[in-house]
Amino acid sequence: MNKKAKTKSIEKLSLMSLFEVGAHRGNKKSKLNPKLRKSVFGTDKGMTLIDLVKTKGSLEKVCELFYSLGSKKKQILIVGTSKHLTTKTQEFSSEFKPEQMPYVNHRWLGGTLTNWPTIKKTLSTLEKLRNIEDDSEFLSKLSKNERLAIKRKKEKIERFFAGLTKLKNNKPAALFVLDTPDNDIAIKEAEIMNIPVVALTNTSTTFLPSSLDNTIVCNINSINTIDLILNILVESYNEGYKDSLEIKEEEDKK
Repeated sequence: MNKKAKTKSIEKLSLMSLFEVGAHRGNKKSKLNPKLRKSVFGTDKGMTLIDLVKTKGSLEKVCELFYSLGSKKKQILIVGTSKHLTTKTQEFSSEFKPEQMPYVNHRWLGGTLTNWPTIKKTLSTLEKLRNIEDDSEFLSKLSKNERLAIKRKKEKIERFFAGLTKLKNNKPAALFVLDTPDNDIAIKEAEIMNIPVVALTNTSTTFLPSSLDNTIVCNINSINTIDLILNILVESYNEGYKDSLEIKEEEDKK
């Protein structure tokens, strides 16, 4: 990672900052996924305590990945479908430069990546419905019930597909899952498509990515923990993007 990016995003991350937001709080010891034993350093009243040294190390590694993706202006498909993450997922997707990232913040629909022709068809339908609603002259010629039917159909599609309109194709540079326990299908599809998976997970999830290289174990039920991690990751991506522009400007001057 570039030294500048490390200074601005990584170096301000400390074990204490993770501890203060409750990132160390895991789930019941009896439900601990055996694959995550190394990510736990102890228990308290039957609840696992996450090893924040491991969490910090994993986060630093993912920051390097995000910095690299930012420098190449690559797309990341963001998935966060839990109730407490619906709004957060959409907000987070809009913080990337130079444009909003594609996202899924309601239920992941099977085939989103593996059945791309069908998804493209639905997105095309959504675009047509939006164009119709923007055409006041055309709408004026329709009955009230016809206008209402168009509106309802558009809203129904938007609920699940609005965030995918930014997705260029079914091969984004990475899939970033904010709530692994709720999105095993999304992870499976990404792995089928050979798309790197970055995942936030608690200690009790029964399904994990095949590779844990980019998996961050933390308290995913804590909005403060999620906020801290997302802010650092988006900073890393944007730093990569900014640095790439500066490098290009310097090269153009030569």
